[in-house]
Amino acid sequence: MKTVDVSYAGHTVRLANLPEYQKFYRKLSSGAWEARTFETLSRNLDRNTVCIDIGAWIGVTPMWSAQLAKSVIAVEPDPKCVGILKAISGTAPNVTILDGALACDCSVAINAVEGFGSSETSVLDIGDGECATVRGISIDEIMRQTEGSEVFVKIDIEGYEFAIADEIAKLRRYRVRGLQIAVHPQLYEKTLKGNRLRRRLKTAWATWKFGRLFAGFLPGPSFAKFGSLAGYVIKGVLFRRTPKGADLVFERPPARSDPERS
Repeated sequence: MKTVDVSYAGHTVRLANLPEYQKFYRKLSSGAWEARTFETLSRNLDRNTVCIDIGAWIGVTPMWSAQLAKSVIAVEPDPKCVGILKAISGTAPNVTILDGALACDCSVAINAVEGFGSSETSVLDIGDGECATVRGISIDEIMRQTEGSEVFVKIDIEGYEFAIADEIAKLRRYRVRGLQIAVHPQLYEKTLKGNRLRRRLKTAWATWKFGRLFAGFLPGPSFAKFGSLAGYVIKGVLFRRTPKGADLVFERPPARSDPERS
């Protein structure tokens, strides 16, 4: 597979040179895609920290993180994206690719939106036709790859985070420096039954519970646009026409205060 060098967030990364991603690469290079994600990764990654990227897509964040972290564990179920990750992984020898979906079952069905290779593949039944059965990978299996190192975890699994919250909570057993978890209440709500009010109330409650998942273990969550978890649940989910997705960031401050980490 041909590759192309793309510069973004202060680093140059070799990504797949495929026409369907060229428009996205221009957006990426302009700094218009998830700037806060790269700021969070930059604060929390160093040569003593393993980055776990669950929902690695086409390599944009794991290959970038490989330039800062001790190593990267990239978890991805989409068969097209896995092929891309494997094809470009030679440019980042400290990246390990786990082919499968975060799950507590040994296998799960994944559903694509507008075909595999997009960023919207999910275990939730929200796709438009294409589906595939993939291996399920537990948190414990992922963490065995880190050999006891401290980790920063990034999770973006298109709404399935609500259904797999108990599995994600197992991270409390490990040396976690911080997490960034994308929540998609708008996708979760699509899977619920009942009238609109009932579905919205269940979505808001699930979002609140998810935001409290690491209470007492990690500070947070913090938000880019909402002052607090309560503010997000009320303004971003409960009383919004369509619930708004957000990145929940949990991290131990100050992220760079330990001189031994440099």
